[in-house]
Amino acid sequence: MKRFLIQFLIILIPGLIVGCGYFQKKDEPPPLPPIEETKPPLTMKSEYFKSFPWSALSKPRKDGNEPDTSTYTIREADTLDKVAESTMGDQSLAVGLAEYNDLSSPSKISPGEKIVIPNPIIGMSSQMLVKAKREKDFTPAKGFDVEMKTGDEYKMKFESNVDGYAYIFRQGPKGMDMLYPARPPQAKKQVKKGKKPKRPEPTLAPDAGKVKAHEPFEIPIGKKGFAYDPKKAGDQVLVFLSLRPIPELEDLKEREKKIRPEEVEDVKHRVKGGEVFSQPPYHLLRISDPNEILWFELNLTG
Repeated sequence: MKRFLIQFLIILIPGLIVGCGYFQKKDEPPPLPPIEETKPPLTMKSEYFKSFPWSALSKPRKDGNEPDTSTYTIREADTLDKVAESTMGDQSLAVGLAEYNDLSSPSKISPGEKIVIPNPIIGMSSQMLVKAKREKDFTPAKGFDVEMKTGDEYKMKFESNVDGYAYIFRQGPKGMDMLYPARPPQAKKQVKKGKKPKRPEPTLAPDAGKVKAHEPFEIPIGKKGFAYDPKKAGDQVLVFLSLRPIPELEDLKEREKKIRPEEVEDVKHRVKGGEVFSQPPYHLLRISDPNEILWFELNLTG
């Protein structure tokens, strides 16, 4: 009898365990892991945020799912000044950061709170310098819509807010030329009578096209400008700016024959859409990747 009871219990106990498991409420799936703090994809520099258009930015999302922002979780002893310094490279941006995050004051933060950091902005300003026919000097910089007359000289003036690479083209009915970077002018050489001059085309330096933050550059380089031709009014100036060299445009720098517009069009298709801020003379783009490109067009109206 005792032996039979032991055998019965051996069968019964596993059955009870299985039965209880069957009638027990099913386990709820484990909660999803919290969204991790997204790290800024670029090395932040305060220069990237100059002329920052806070009012043009969409309201921040603190769930980490906004592609044009990153989030920072406040820690003990953090101040918004420190956050602005570490994430945006400039303490003075703390005021704008507070307003962007709907904080009543830059000092009103607490540990655990999430602060949304907009991704950096790359930008370029573009202006025109004009010298009338009998004038000695170029006028102060003006917009590209400045009126010009036959016999005027003009220069284009550009300034980037980042260390990067600029490529500038001029496109008209007869084709396209690269204005920047441009080969240096050829030096005139004395040639002996009866001999053909040998003047090899000057080559560009390896870093030609590189621009420095807040260091304006003019096209063309030198004392003289372009001669205004009313027949060429309406030509387009295409400007590209990137933190890194653009391989397709790098290949065009040493090109001796005419550039085909479709070669530049291919690069335009890679450009991130939706400029954050475009109000002459400024063209700015908020970026999330160092390979993203700012591109814009200007018209030579005359």
